[in-house]
Amino acid sequence: MTMDRREVIKLGTAATLGAMLPSVALATPQNAAFEASYDDVLRRLREALGAQGLQEVAPLSILSGNPAYNGGLRHDFDQSALPQGGFVIQPLARVEDIAERHRADVLPIFHEVGCHPPNSLGKADQTRLMIRLLTEGFGLDPSRLAFVSVPDSEDMRPVLDEMGLPYGEKVILRDAEEAFDARDGSGYFFPDPSGEDFFVTMGVYYRVGDIDEPAPTSYPASANWTEIGEIVIAGETAPLGISLGAERLALAVSGQFPTWHERLGQLFAQVEQDATGDSEPAGLAAFR
Repeated sequence: MTMDRREVIKLGTAATLGAMLPSVALATPQNAAFEASYDDVLRRLREALGAQGLQEVAPLSILSGNPAYNGGLRHDFDQSALPQGGFVIQPLARVEDIAERHRADVLPIFHEVGCHPPNSLGKADQTRLMIRLLTEGFGLDPSRLAFVSVPDSEDMRPVLDEMGLPYGEKVILRDAEEAFDARDGSGYFFPDPSGEDFFVTMGVYYRVGDIDEPAPTSYPASANWTEIGEIVIAGETAPLGISLGAERLALAVSGQFPTWHERLGQLFAQVEQDATGDSEPAGLAAFR
């Protein structure tokens, strides 16, 4: 049986999905090397973003309060709740990811670092901020970077060119209509998956492992590339901003990553912590 991405993510009662998938075991001991790297990445992110004048705000509950979408689990950081000049380290879980759990870069719980820099910082400066954070702040190899967007990102050509990341070589341009209809977050992101409001994004990808492979020329990229962040470059649905996947950034920095099972216990613990007497969200049943 196969299901469309949107069909899976819209399941109100994720127990249905749980019956479709093999059961998973409870968490095994954590990968100590990765967790040490992950903690260090969070520390360095807090320092770097604080140096830019951004203030950390408390994350929202991993329970979204909307049982009709993603089984009541939070799917993305709430753009509307993050103030200008702030950043958040938001725990998230996506029911759709269960079907992708064989991938090293997919986990049952992960943390998105969402940033809304001050209004004075335009999209060109935010793009520079992201690239410098990755290459200078975390020492990532620029030759391993690539981007995914749509033709609306053309304004970023001179910015990437000046930073030694030639737009014509480094950016996979998706067909705008195809990306819009796919609603998969690559090129266009819809905060409300069933809504019509969107913003234009440029996904930031990094080549992991020892394979020497040029920047991809078509979407989706091969499994050697993982999306580590996103730059909002246009749209009125949310302020301009950047976001990073903390676990994937730790993977890019250290080459270490825990297995799905090694992180599963953290999901159950996070839900228990955030539930505060509320009933367990239906989406959690799919992860058991």
